[in-house]
Amino acid sequence: MADISPAHDNSHKPQGERSRKMRARILSAAINLLREKGYSAFRVADVAESAGVSRGAQLHHFPTKDQLVAACLEQVFSAALEKATAAAGKAIEDDGLLEAACDDAEAFFYGEDFLIALDLVISGNKLRALADDVRGMSQQRRVGAEQVWVSRFAKTGLSPSDAEDILWLLWSVLRGLAVRAQIGKDPERARRVTELTIALLSGYAQSLRERNDGTGGPDAIG
Repeated sequence: MADISPAHDNSHKPQGERSRKMRARILSAAINLLREKGYSAFRVADVAESAGVSRGAQLHHFPTKDQLVAACLEQVFSAALEKATAAAGKAIEDDGLLEAACDDAEAFFYGEDFLIALDLVISGNKLRALADDVRGMSQQRRVGAEQVWVSRFAKTGLSPSDAEDILWLLWSVLRGLAVRAQIGKDPERARRVTELTIALLSGYAQSLRERNDGTGGPDAIG
């Protein structure tokens, strides 16, 4: 008798692979449409057409519009978390750590994916079901990316709370500049403000390290 135990049954693997690829196609098409049109003009019928799949196939993976949008946001934030983790891991020199964190944040805040998230946050405030998904995703993913940098900074003679305050201020400035750029672009001033912020925060961080005498205080990591 042939062995049909689960360990040797590969019949479902091709179907599973096709399903994953179709889901990825739908998500890719949906993200591109959110970038182009925004949430208010986003139509699930356009997603199926753009992805080259049937409406039935799309509904199988994402039964509702909000579920599809939430999945898009999760993918956007997951990609940002992966990039932050990789960038923080490559930033070996402590002297350039703040600049590396700035580069990572600028890549996100000045990118199209941040505009998707911002649009969904604004739209989510009007749609309670979507609002909960957006806030939850932001907490899980974007804050997770920020914590990668906080942990890295806390190993340079700063307490975790001081590291978080410094990076929080940096990200707040960059986020504000990115939003300001949607009103009117002034790249030269944005560059000056960014450089000034880094200089001020670098000096402040150094003063904290000197105060802590290199120990980082009672909350220090590493």
